[in-house]
Amino acid sequence: MNSQRLDKIKKYLKVKTAELIETDQLNQNGVDALNCSLDLQLDRANVSRDLNTLWKNGDAIKIQGKPVYYLDYAMLTQHYPDCFFPSVVGKDENFNNYLSQKAAVQSANDDEEILDSLDEIIGATGSLSEAVLNAKSAVSYPPYGIPCLIHGPNGVGKTSFSYHMVNYARKKRNDPKMPVMTVYCQNYQDDPSLFMQALNGSEKKAGLKGNDSIFKLCENGVVILEQIQFLPFSCQNALASIINAASFHNILQSAATPLTTMIIATTDCDEQDERISPLSTSFPIHLQIKDIESRGIYEKIELILDLFRLEAKHIHTDIAVHKDIIALLAAKKFPGNLNQMRNEIQICCSKAYLENPGNKFRKVYVTYQALSIDLLSQSEANSKVNSIAISLLSCIESDYAQFNADGTSQSAAIFKNAPNKFNEHRLNQFVNELNIDVGELDNMENYVRENISVLKDCPPPQLDAIKKSINPYVYQLTLAKLSQRPFFSKLKKNVQLLYGILLHISNYLKRAHEETSSVSQPQSITSQFYPNEYLLAKDIYQSLAQVYNFEVVEREIDFLCSYLVIATQWADHVNIAILLICHGDSVASQYVDYIKRTIEGNYILDCIDYNETMQLNDCLELASIKANQINQGAGVLVLTDIEPLTSIGSYIQKNLHIPCRTISNVSLNMLIHFVEASMSAYNNLDTVSNEIKMPEPSSNPTGKHINNFIDQIKDKVISKTVAFIDVDKAVSVLDICFRKTLQDLHIPYTDVLAVKYLCHCTNMLERVIRNETWGFQKINTFSNENYNLMHIVEHRLEYAADTFGVKIPSNEIAYVVQIFLLEK
Repeated sequence: MNSQRLDKIKKYLKVKTAELIETDQLNQNGVDALNCSLDLQLDRANVSRDLNTLWKNGDAIKIQGKPVYYLDYAMLTQHYPDCFFPSVVGKDENFNNYLSQKAAVQSANDDEEILDSLDEIIGATGSLSEAVLNAKSAVSYPPYGIPCLIHGPNGVGKTSFSYHMVNYARKKRNDPKMPVMTVYCQNYQDDPSLFMQALNGSEKKAGLKGNDSIFKLCENGVVILEQIQFLPFSCQNALASIINAASFHNILQSAATPLTTMIIATTDCDEQDERISPLSTSFPIHLQIKDIESRGIYEKIELILDLFRLEAKHIHTDIAVHKDIIALLAAKKFPGNLNQMRNEIQICCSKAYLENPGNKFRKVYVTYQALSIDLLSQSEANSKVNSIAISLLSCIESDYAQFNADGTSQSAAIFKNAPNKFNEHRLNQFVNELNIDVGELDNMENYVRENISVLKDCPPPQLDAIKKSINPYVYQLTLAKLSQRPFFSKLKKNVQLLYGILLHISNYLKRAHEETSSVSQPQSITSQFYPNEYLLAKDIYQSLAQVYNFEVVEREIDFLCSYLVIATQWADHVNIAILLICHGDSVASQYVDYIKRTIEGNYILDCIDYNETMQLNDCLELASIKANQINQGAGVLVLTDIEPLTSIGSYIQKNLHIPCRTISNVSLNMLIHFVEASMSAYNNLDTVSNEIKMPEPSSNPTGKHINNFIDQIKDKVISKTVAFIDVDKAVSVLDICFRKTLQDLHIPYTDVLAVKYLCHCTNMLERVIRNETWGFQKINTFSNENYNLMHIVEHRLEYAADTFGVKIPSNEIAYVVQIFLLEK
């Protein structure tokens, strides 16, 4: 077999198939041996034999009839990725029937969805907002739109964006049948003449009819040029001339023909890249699609949720994905952008489906067992992104994001609309709630504290929106008055804390003329306690009264004074220092490292690892030195695990006279809570140390009976079966884990279950601490058969594992699972 001849025929087949796709002439058409031999000047018998070889190798499909036609399989699947093509098409079959799947998907879109397709794409109000605005402008510009160049890295969705533009154009022009043609420039990189024929048309040849220009075939439509960087410079220059002149020379016509087609081009190159230099300057509008790592964590999660939604629709099966899995995907870097992300998600779904076939179960659960090695091998360095993702996903109440077989997902909808609800909440809170009569406030101080607390954590976009609602003169006057008083220098640096009161004053000025003051106003309640703040508030209102001509109300001055007092407390706030001391070579250090990676802020945190080589007096001396270093005036909160470290705080306070409070039995959850609480201006050392937030069990109408029963079990049974573990602490923690597990499994509480769970798990914790865990035969088989139950039990025991600083192996989890199996 002549390999050069075969390659030549294969290339010819690919080009001709591309032309038929572009001209929508696939039905009862293709490449036959006669025309191929004439065009390539080869022997017809050899061409027929080679075409049949390509078909046998799977590189072509055969359409039976006289003559027999062939089409390139790769080109068909590339252009119609959602369609199935058989190796042989019958003589009387309509080839367009195999394209109906894609057409059905397109026709299913209602008019409103098509119109808003650009507005509804992920990132339309974020990273792609400028691209969407420019795309709308280009499509809407009369009479035929403006040529656009879409550029960005490979796999970011440039083709998808161009199709959204087409849908928008069809609705905008009220023409659902507007012609669209996609040209794959890579097919022409070795044969510029074929591309020139596509631009200008081709003359009639022996046995072949002439072809019109693509611009003639797409009159009043859109031509999409994919990957223009593959075009030779001669082709780029010819295309640039057409764009600049707004006309083309159809070879079938003598005169130049006006260009009535909108041109959209895509490229992986940067707009300044030399590979597209002849052409890029001819496109008036450049639309940049950024890689997914540059689009922010929120949009990345949106993309992940959307891909899972599409997978559920594709396999016609409900999919449930744990939020931890989504967070792991969000933390992973995807150099291949959407393509690589889609592949990773399909791997997860396929493994989950293998364990739970869709024809047997109504839902597929994606958990850790379905993850690829690449995902599971992520290091703790990604924990910061992971924690941010978990925080963002908290708007989805369930632990699992749900994706329905029909392509809908309430979880994805909730996450998508969360920013809008957040914006609405923030703006309503300040624009509406601050537009009130201060005489109606029952507790002015609490009201002010609440608003300043929200302002402190309000993101920049919301702060900008609030600032726009503030009267500019009120804003400028307040800043000027603050500058005149050195006492408020720190507050001026945190002026956003005053946005609430400035907005209130702006709203008050609008209604000041409508309000009539009482004949005798009550005396000020703040002038004696806060003289500096009162004088500033009075000065501001008197200056405004001179300009806006209204009578100053004393209660309004008190309100502004209270606001200034509390805002100044925030500006002058000094954080409580935290000193963590734990047994072990690196327990405390690892806790602190985790906090620094996952929590942002100006908290003060240090640690001591009390290992077996350190004497207690050395620990006391080191704790005193560190407490003296980290104390900024607000005191030190000492967090320890067990004796003899629980009295170190008292030692420091007695010797150094530094205010100290000690909390023992510390866990990672407690440490996170205390770190966050230490940064609040409303907390002091006493309030923080007295507010130990622990997970509470769900309410139960028979709670008193249950607690009494558990106390009896703890005293009469459990305490006699363990050696060293703190029984009170273990049972208290495990009781929470038990009740949460019952909630997840929708199993009612029974005393029998409680006895089994608490007795077994208390002894299990002691075994794990001693590193004497039990084995479990065929653990992999058992885990696969009960993977969802394994996951729930393991997840709810994480609280116990964190409290005691251990890792519970799957062997021990399996024994706990057996407790619940008979109840399911």
